Amino acid sequence: MERIDCKALDDACPLAWTRERFDLPDDLLYFDGNSLGVLPAGAASDIAQTVTEEWGQGLIRGWLEADWFTLARRAGDALAPIIGATEGEVVLTDSTSVNIFKLCAALMKRSATRKHVLMEKDNFPTDGYILEGIIDLLGRGHELQIVPRAEIESALTKNTALALLTHVNYRTGEMFDMAELTRSCRSVGVPVVWDLCHSAGAVPLQLNDWDVDYAVGCTYKFLNGGPGSTSYAYISRSALEGFSPVITGWFSHANQFGFEEGYREADSINKMQVGTPQVLSLRGAFNGIMSYTNVSMESVRDKSLKLSSLFIELAEERLSHHGFDLASPRDAKKRGSQISFYHDEGYAICQALIARNVIPDYREPRILRFGITPLYMRYVDVWDCVDIIADIMEAGSWRAFRSSPKSAVT
Repeated sequence: MERIDCKALDDACPLAWTRERFDLPDDLLYFDGNSLGVLPAGAASDIAQTVTEEWGQGLIRGWLEADWFTLARRAGDALAPIIGATEGEVVLTDSTSVNIFKLCAALMKRSATRKHVLMEKDNFPTDGYILEGIIDLLGRGHELQIVPRAEIESALTKNTALALLTHVNYRTGEMFDMAELTRSCRSVGVPVVWDLCHSAGAVPLQLNDWDVDYAVGCTYKFLNGGPGSTSYAYISRSALEGFSPVITGWFSHANQFGFEEGYREADSINKMQVGTPQVLSLRGAFNGIMSYTNVSMESVRDKSLKLSSLFIELAEERLSHHGFDLASPRDAKKRGSQISFYHDEGYAICQALIARNVIPDYREPRILRFGITPLYMRYVDVWDCVDIIADIMEAGSWRAFRSSPKSAVT
């Protein structure tokens, strides 16, 4: 494989046209879309119009005239087909952490006798922090069980109150069989909340077909909604009626503008909302979601696997003798849309790459992550990235960053 072969793949790529939907710096190789997606081409002007016209000129009238009031639901309905849901099952609201709390706390609260709360060992740490806080808050004797991925199914018992699972692991990109694990949880009556932060917009999801009842995710990674853009919550139609929120507010009230003294929950996905929607953030998220218009997730997945397989092939040909060990599953069916490598000098190498306008990121311990983002990534980007890594290793230029203090964001 040579660079000219990669160029030929780009020329023949069915998704080559979607790159035009984004504003990308010409001299940058961006491999961090699994942490923060890029700017959709129309997002800046749309947000500016919201600020200067809808808010600046329309003021309070924007809630009706610009339809701010329904934006969270409309964005949720636009996202629904990307994750295999239907209209009325998804709403954009709050942050991922808050939505995890809202779902898990409500499900744990209604568990009278079951006491074990199950989480995988390699979940993103914040998921565990949230569960610890809920356990402390409820004071019902729940116990957090943290087990390796391979032991999740065997750990499910009739004493399990809840499972909080991440579909695609944030470090390695390893992907669960969501359908199979959901079936296993259902077989022993365990509700499961799925964290889709590294899945939505990256791999095909069929939440309805897989009988998933609860899920959350962010919009600022593969969905390109912007830094800190509004999260989303999913509750299946079949689970909505039996779900009662634990954080209640006027946007989740059955008669929001009746201003009643007592709380009555909405009979729709609105019950996952709490307070006033974050309109500017929602505009960014909506633009990111609309970047998937007329794009099938199957075609995204097909290109993702071809890009990641090329990355692995080139890396093993040119980098393995420099100490790079594949951390992601070799089996394409078991990985999401990122490639990760172990390396003892991963942080220094990451900084050396950033200095060369190649943007991956680093995660402890010893992991270099490269996000694969098919809507705007090219095959030549993969070739050039590996070529620059090889040059950095052969020239030893990474050593200049060996003593650099580790920053909060890499």
